[in-house]
Amino acid sequence: MNIPRFSRRRSRARATASTNGSQLAVEAPFSEPAALEEILVTYKLRSRRRRKPNFYHENMALQTLARAMADSPEKLIDALLQIALDLCCAGTAGLSLLETLPDGEQVFRWTNLAGELKEYLDGTTPRGFSPCGVTMDRGEPQLFAYPARRFQYFNKVAVPIIQALVIPIGLGNESPGTLWVVSHDEECKFDSEDARLMSGLAEFTAGALRVLQVHESERMARADAAERIAEHQRTEENLKRTQANLEATVQSRTAQLQQLSSRLMALQDEERRRIARDLHDSAGQYLAGIQMNLQALKRDSATLSEAHAQRVADALAMAELCTSEIRTISYLLHPPLLDGVGLASAIAWYAEGFSERSGIRVDLEIQEDIGRLPQELENALFRVVQQSLANIHRHSGSKVAQIRIKTDAESLAAEICDEGRGIPPEMLRGFHEGTRLVGVGMAGMRERIRDMGGHFDIRSSETGTTIAVLLPLPSNTQSAVV
Repeated sequence: MNIPRFSRRRSRARATASTNGSQLAVEAPFSEPAALEEILVTYKLRSRRRRKPNFYHENMALQTLARAMADSPEKLIDALLQIALDLCCAGTAGLSLLETLPDGEQVFRWTNLAGELKEYLDGTTPRGFSPCGVTMDRGEPQLFAYPARRFQYFNKVAVPIIQALVIPIGLGNESPGTLWVVSHDEECKFDSEDARLMSGLAEFTAGALRVLQVHESERMARADAAERIAEHQRTEENLKRTQANLEATVQSRTAQLQQLSSRLMALQDEERRRIARDLHDSAGQYLAGIQMNLQALKRDSATLSEAHAQRVADALAMAELCTSEIRTISYLLHPPLLDGVGLASAIAWYAEGFSERSGIRVDLEIQEDIGRLPQELENALFRVVQQSLANIHRHSGSKVAQIRIKTDAESLAAEICDEGRGIPPEMLRGFHEGTRLVGVGMAGMRERIRDMGGHFDIRSSETGTTIAVLLPLPSNTQSAVV
């Protein structure tokens, strides 16, 4: 498994001591344990700045889990914990399952571990006095800071536990345990993105536990069949039929699991498309209207009191910030217009709506026979048009924009032009040299076009700015265009 750590936020903590045995027994505290409210900081998952998702590495992780589920189900939990370590940049990841001891006491047993605390495999913590117990009682993810201040048996651990993010596992109507990650470094603080990732992995863990239960029951059934064969030679033929049925069941379950993995990935893609579409069609459009209304009020600020004018300015700044956040999230997930209507219709619809909201006339020239293009190409070009029109509205001062898109046998060419104030020469020169950004959006589009083997260029003067894009067409698309 090769899942890179894509958001390294800490340095590895080093263990400076070791302990004998893996049992985490409750010892007499040296001081009064802290109250639960002092160490439970779940609210910080919402207040901390959330890092951006990295869907590429999430997809790699899903592929790894799918292979483990199909090829080596017994290794699935360990593979999942290693993925949790990598995606959350944690020090330790573990699975704790609820167990009832012979004397009736309930404990959480650390059945699987990865990372710095792996020497404590098979250790236990009390059901009624542990982070896992608190999380299971509350039925939702919980974040603990310095849990050893309350659960003082953690002081025996060889490395400090700075934070613990604990996720309950749901298996039908019951919760068999928890999935968790631990930080051993002050620089590593978990956020809502970690909670989202771990919640997804907890759902996968529930499925994995079902798989392991099935495989264990099948293993026991095969062992029982083999034992009966040895003990009852006279029933050999019947036992052979039983074994054949069991093998058929294993193959059927394996096929079902492979189909489930494929379906899970397809549903994930579809969910991203749905979320992006909802963001774009609802919140994004409302915010755009609010911005334009606030800008109109700001232009008429001479009729407003100073206090009201300041409130309009503050509201406009907040609306612009919300619009930027929604646009980024929506189009990082999936451009919502392209799946149903295609590139030409989507751009025409977007340009019309943009013109109505901004008051900027948009002249659109799209080759009539352009047809449907590869999804990646349509997504890239739509984003370039969308970002360019947004920049024209925000920065250029132009009252008109032109969009021209055409294809030939080998490539697709697009230009977005305005008649505004242009980009300062030193800024444009820095953009071309890679030492300065005209805008984060345009820089991102340039890299995307280049990655697809295309050419992205900005030409600007005092009379306006032109964004030019040239993208090669795949061979099968070329023949369709011709």
